[in-house]
Amino acid sequence: MPHRDLRYCFLSWIVSLAVCCGGPVFAVKPPQVLDPDWQIELLLSESDLVTPTGCCVDPDGNLMVIECHTHFPPENYRGPKTDRIYRIDDSDGDGVPDRKRLFYEQGQATMAMVALTDGWFAVATRSEVVRIRDSDGDRVADQREVLLQQKTTATYPHNGLSGLAVGPDGWLYVGQGENLGEPYELIATDGSRQRGEGEGGNIFRCTFDGRNLQRVATGFWNPFGITLDPAGRLWTVGNDPDAMPPCRLIHVVKGADYGFQFRFGRAGTHPLQAWNGELPGTLPMAAGTGEAPCDVIAYGDRLWVTSWGDNRIERYRPQPQGATWTSETEVFVQGDASFRPVAMATAADGSVYITDWADRSYPVHGKGRVWRLSRKAAVSGDAASFPALTAAETEAERIEQGGETTVADRLKALQSDDAFLRQAALFGLVQSGQLADIDREALPSTQQREGLLTAWRWQQLTEPASVTPQQRDALLTWGLSDTSTDVANTALRWATEQQCKHHLPAIRQLLRRDAISPQLFSAVVASIAYLENGSAARGVRDPAREKLLLEFAGDSSAPVALRAMAIEMLPSESKQPKAVELGRWIVAADDRDFGLQGVRMLAARGGDADFAQLAKLATTERVDLETRADAIAGLARNAGPHAVVLNKMSLPRQPEVLRREALRVLKQSRQDYGAALPNRDDLDRWNELVGSGGDPEAGRRVFFRTACVNCHSHRGRGATTGPDLTSLSGQMTPRRVLESILHPSKEVGPLYVPWQVVTIDGRVLTGLKLDKAGAGNSLRLQGADGLIFEVPLADIDTQLPIQQSIMPTGLEGTMSVEELRDLIAFLVQPTT
Repeated sequence: MPHRDLRYCFLSWIVSLAVCCGGPVFAVKPPQVLDPDWQIELLLSESDLVTPTGCCVDPDGNLMVIECHTHFPPENYRGPKTDRIYRIDDSDGDGVPDRKRLFYEQGQATMAMVALTDGWFAVATRSEVVRIRDSDGDRVADQREVLLQQKTTATYPHNGLSGLAVGPDGWLYVGQGENLGEPYELIATDGSRQRGEGEGGNIFRCTFDGRNLQRVATGFWNPFGITLDPAGRLWTVGNDPDAMPPCRLIHVVKGADYGFQFRFGRAGTHPLQAWNGELPGTLPMAAGTGEAPCDVIAYGDRLWVTSWGDNRIERYRPQPQGATWTSETEVFVQGDASFRPVAMATAADGSVYITDWADRSYPVHGKGRVWRLSRKAAVSGDAASFPALTAAETEAERIEQGGETTVADRLKALQSDDAFLRQAALFGLVQSGQLADIDREALPSTQQREGLLTAWRWQQLTEPASVTPQQRDALLTWGLSDTSTDVANTALRWATEQQCKHHLPAIRQLLRRDAISPQLFSAVVASIAYLENGSAARGVRDPAREKLLLEFAGDSSAPVALRAMAIEMLPSESKQPKAVELGRWIVAADDRDFGLQGVRMLAARGGDADFAQLAKLATTERVDLETRADAIAGLARNAGPHAVVLNKMSLPRQPEVLRREALRVLKQSRQDYGAALPNRDDLDRWNELVGSGGDPEAGRRVFFRTACVNCHSHRGRGATTGPDLTSLSGQMTPRRVLESILHPSKEVGPLYVPWQVVTIDGRVLTGLKLDKAGAGNSLRLQGADGLIFEVPLADIDTQLPIQQSIMPTGLEGTMSVEELRDLIAFLVQPTT
């Protein structure tokens, strides 16, 4: 492509902008650096620089910064009509960048830039990636070439092309957001292209001159920041769906699917979406991050991440886990609501530049800052470095790339317990052209069959013409008929995203399986709803899916196990079925699991009619005793109006299971609460007292009528602020669960670290940050009592993470020993 002369864009600016940035720097409260070995200083502020996004360091060590003027400009905005890039250098040799010069002025919604070779810089806007350079040495870009062009009708400024990274492999990596699910075509200079629609965010790569465009990975929301570490691993950070926190730090490997698809809704809760490797053929995150992460870099032995929404910079020290890595959040720098870090760039002296949007407002607003983080003292020569490839990663590379790796080698690797090694094998099958050599009918392993389907799905996504509809349909028919839940689910997801309505009979046939899992049942219902309606709802609730679930739940001719699953999957907010109708179903079904799910839904819904039906069920002798006891427990949150029933059920003539539950609800248990309890630190004595002998069914009732359910969920019911305790079942010992109750702050997961907020008027508030924290006008938190509260961002003086769990100490004193024993038995009982 011929070079385009851009001098005309800058003639009027060369003199006026090549001046020292010595204008007024307004008083700005610096963010707090939590590592005592580091310090932060303000380099630039409005009006010297406004609304910065991406940045990088040029080969001479100068800072290059994008000044964005086109991100939702308000009406009558006085700034330029296009974005700008400035070079900021050190005019007097004191090591501090202090002179700003305009380098480039062009582009809309410019998000990122990175230095290439030969003086070129790659620059990403929403709709294209260009490369620019100064060819004549006047420090102004005069050459511009388009590397990638994105054709789409979507225009939202920061969910198109965004993140950029170069690595030792000689490729330019490009992030693409979810694009609101709109169709797109990404075209490179040589005509190579990738198309998509609704599959979520992607990472692509091309050569430095825009040739050989390839899709690297998919299944993101928006991989806004990407980087390659010194060992050549690719990392990204991206935002979370509307109802599926946290945001993610991801180790990106070739051909991988990280689970999110926009076509199945914005919420991230659709059964055919995954967020942490929950579905077959998808990979998990390395760690959850703060809200709205914008950039990631490798520094020393850690990854640094900017969190725009949580006003902080985080660090992650990777820990090996097979052929990948995991980590936990360490807050490194914490600012107030005006600290909105976006991009980072490492200088030759080891300091790190940070661009700061400086305001929670998305529209450009005339504010902006650049900070510099630096060590207080020089680092010794043995400073920690980023980890080299592990033996497992080296083996994954051999399986993926090895020219001598046979089909048999890769099929064997597909049986590994390591999902990242399996991913290397399936991508190796694709890129080597070995897929066509595999006889699918001869594959004995579930993982091999699942991997084969996943590999063909990737082949179709990246090279649609290479997989005919007939080939695809044959694979789908084979997969949907497989006896393995994972294989059938893989085929189901592929058929649904491809809008293969002609496979609906085979999909419906899955419901006739003798022992269909809840996961597959949920996926089948979601698939049918999507294929019949052509789309999924934007939010958490999907009317089409709920309609199907109601039909299953009320169908007396359907297997009662399916009907129970349908009730379990209906959201608590659903007004259907009516309480009286659900009560009739429970009595008529005469099934323990159906009764359990029906009572749980009535209790979770909690309307007057629901409580009335619970009271009726509690006294209905046709209903089994455990379900009646569940109904009694369900009255705990509205005991007063139903005292007559509870008192009746507490009489000595009642069956023991009913009497015991009624007494617990009435707080008249025969054992005094908190009487003669061991010291909290005497774990051995506590374990002797409550570690065995409990009743799991009674423990379920303890869970759902006490404070546990305010923060935790189990099998789809309860709050989602704390960890879902379904995963504890069969995975933790009674002693370990007991220790977490007695000492909740001993080990706090990184996603559940509480925050202490100090307001300007001196109030001290503590709670867990909720979804979209800091992205609006208020900070949303949940306190230890389970109640949600908001703090206006303008009222916050400081906010810092604390080590004390939000789970209150002393829960063992709020229930009887017998109740605690039952609760532990319930939590450790394997799920069925």
